[in-house]
Amino acid sequence: MSMNKASRGPSHVPDPVAGNKKRQKKAGNKTIDSRTEVQQGAQEQKLVFDFNNMNRAMKHLAYYAHSSMRQGNQIEVPIPYTIMGFDMPVFLSFEDIYEFINLQEISANCILVYMRYLEELCRINGQAEKFVFVSPSLISPVRTDTEDAGRRERADNLLSFLRDAPKERLYLVPHNRGRHWVLGVIDPWEDLVIYFDPLREKKRDDFTELMNMALADWKITTGEGIRRRRDCKTKFSNRPCPLQEGSVECGYFILGENGVNM
Repeated sequence: MSMNKASRGPSHVPDPVAGNKKRQKKAGNKTIDSRTEVQQGAQEQKLVFDFNNMNRAMKHLAYYAHSSMRQGNQIEVPIPYTIMGFDMPVFLSFEDIYEFINLQEISANCILVYMRYLEELCRINGQAEKFVFVSPSLISPVRTDTEDAGRRERADNLLSFLRDAPKERLYLVPHNRGRHWVLGVIDPWEDLVIYFDPLREKKRDDFTELMNMALADWKITTGEGIRRRRDCKTKFSNRPCPLQEGSVECGYFILGENGVNM
């Protein structure tokens, strides 16, 4: 259902039906996460939480993983149709939680679960109609070494969220452009895409093409394109956000920008 971890380097997004960020194998009726496999004769590294040097807010999560989970175990989190376009669960492993708490590279599954939390917060605060969260696994490229043949399909996925967009609704779209997370905030009626990049690079490549393709189709389906000049193009606005200093923090910055933009 998700892509591999996001920092820098090549990216891969498996089939959304897969359910795990890593390839899974079947052994009878038991699902095995491939990350738990070890070569014969090799010892699996034991992951231990350092509770003494841990952020207070993280201790509750760490204690839960420490007391209720084992390495290779997973917890199931339901993801609603408003994020995925259909109801389905996402699975967080013990390793996902360990990496998140220790500020290592995080997967799209972690971002999906955080978006699930933000969506629930919007409903509680009466803002459910103002924000829509779009799953990164629906719009991020499968490969980055060649022209992505799936861009048309990904643009259609995004268009399915935009199709009946009321005015003043914003769409928050985390995007993995190749082991690096960025965030787009779309205002379709203003024909505007706000862009947040923790590396502050101006290079948008696939993201720009994807947004232009989806919004051009949206303007056609809504008739909005007829009311605009033919040469009117989608506006992109690079907004400053905190600058990451290392190579693995981009996912955390995108989580923070998701919350700030609410």
